[in-house]
Amino acid sequence: MQIIKKISLLVVLLFIAVGITFFVKGRVSEPEQVFCTMEALICPDGSYVGRTGPKCAFTACQNQRSFTGILKQDGEGFRLITAAPKEAINSATYAMPLDIRVSNALSEFIDKNVEVRGTFVEGNRLKVESLKAAVPDNVIGVGETKYVGGIKITLNKIVSDSRCPIDVQCIQAGWVTANVTLLSDTDKETVDMSSNKPPKAFDSFQVSIIEVRPMRISTVMTTPDSYKVVFKVEPLR
Repeated sequence: MQIIKKISLLVVLLFIAVGITFFVKGRVSEPEQVFCTMEALICPDGSYVGRTGPKCAFTACQNQRSFTGILKQDGEGFRLITAAPKEAINSATYAMPLDIRVSNALSEFIDKNVEVRGTFVEGNRLKVESLKAAVPDNVIGVGETKYVGGIKITLNKIVSDSRCPIDVQCIQAGWVTANVTLLSDTDKETVDMSSNKPPKAFDSFQVSIIEVRPMRISTVMTTPDSYKVVFKVEPLR
């Protein structure tokens, strides 16, 4: 009888030990839950990504074929300055951090227009695979918005066109007046600009119209949406 009691006690103790072991293992293997902030990051295409994962890193933005902008360098590394997406209503510029292999050749691209290709690795940080010089795209159609030389320019409409047709002899060449919206990181202004006027002072820049396309022909009606205006943006003198 004494032996049976001892055996029963050993069995109970064994079950208790096994139960404690499974409980401890379950507690150890249970992953620690991480709560990330609801912070959102706007991507170059205007979409947003949030934080996720054990380190609460931003999800990588959607990749695009290429990006064109001005290459900058500061204490934090390299950045590509491009036009802010239209969703960023009050911002003219967008800064994209770059992971790029540093070389002496990069110095010739600093503060210049470049085209970069690569893959987003975290948030809007782009791992650069190629970089080359790019010609500034300063030709803007009616209804379009582009980043030119430090500001966003929107060509709202053509107000008037008094240019002399190329197949007619005129006393004066005439000009085009366009309604445009200028946006920098600190200022915004909607104004009528004429191709025969001096540059328009805006923020720390001066903006001028240097060409209007297409040329007028007396026998062809130029439709309002077919106009393209070439702008020039320079630092204010």
